[in-house]
Amino acid sequence: MIIQSLWALAAAASFSAMAALVKLCDGTFGSMELVFYRSLFTVLFLLSVVWVNGYTLRPNYAGWHFLRAVLGFASVGVWFFTLGKMPLGTNVTLTYTTSLFLAVNFIILSLIRHQRPPWGAIGSILLGFLGVIAVMQPTLEAGTEIPALLCLLVALIDLGGYWCIRRLGQVNEQSWRIVFNLSLFSLIGSLIFVLAFEDGFHMPTFKSGCLLLGMGLFATAGMLAATRAWSGGNMLLVSCLGFSAIPFSEIISIVVFGLAPSAMTIAGMCLVVIAGMLSVAYTRAQTAKQELEHKRLRN
Repeated sequence: MIIQSLWALAAAASFSAMAALVKLCDGTFGSMELVFYRSLFTVLFLLSVVWVNGYTLRPNYAGWHFLRAVLGFASVGVWFFTLGKMPLGTNVTLTYTTSLFLAVNFIILSLIRHQRPPWGAIGSILLGFLGVIAVMQPTLEAGTEIPALLCLLVALIDLGGYWCIRRLGQVNEQSWRIVFNLSLFSLIGSLIFVLAFEDGFHMPTFKSGCLLLGMGLFATAGMLAATRAWSGGNMLLVSCLGFSAIPFSEIISIVVFGLAPSAMTIAGMCLVVIAGMLSVAYTRAQTAKQELEHKRLRN
């Protein structure tokens, strides 16, 4: 459980750093162009790992890999479409409803199995989501109803992607192979999109090239860490710890961009941290209880 928690936190921190570098690239490259460069770095990096270690790229359970890749690229594509069409705080908050959908998913599954829902973990998710709301302070403006619904669609697509990762983890598929196939699909898809719908590629300068390199590095680290986190262990714990990307992003904004946080932002960050701690404590207690029950049954 501790290892899974560390992977989830590493993913959140990596994606926050990646987002900051994307922001620094704003206005220099198109949205899908950034997806292309991000995917290119990941594909080349993992190809080098495969070549050095003599691994095989042939996937086990190709159907699950394809579904994961389609959902991952669709999520990015729809999300980028919504950017700029509504307030950023509202956009981010709605995409974070993936955790709420996951909580509802677990409640339904528990009821079907005639089990008690994991209310402790679900309560931690609700508390963490309140922290996200406090930080992002979303507002729904007139005329943004369609983008808002699309953001909820992104959250549902992400939930499907996480279940795909979970399934691949259950059959012991390698995390790097899951990330490679997603990145390869995204590389091809973004290339087509840039050439067909954007104004082509832009030649990077030394500075922007360094930013792209950093973005690719953190994106690769984040995807590998997230895949390791979601493929095993407690999904509700990973989902709650995923909110930690909000405090990480705010800290980066303070250090890099010199933005002073408001009292509401600080309060929201505290709620996210408390929710993560409660989720870890609850999961640890449930794990200890299950181990004790298994030991009793063996005896």
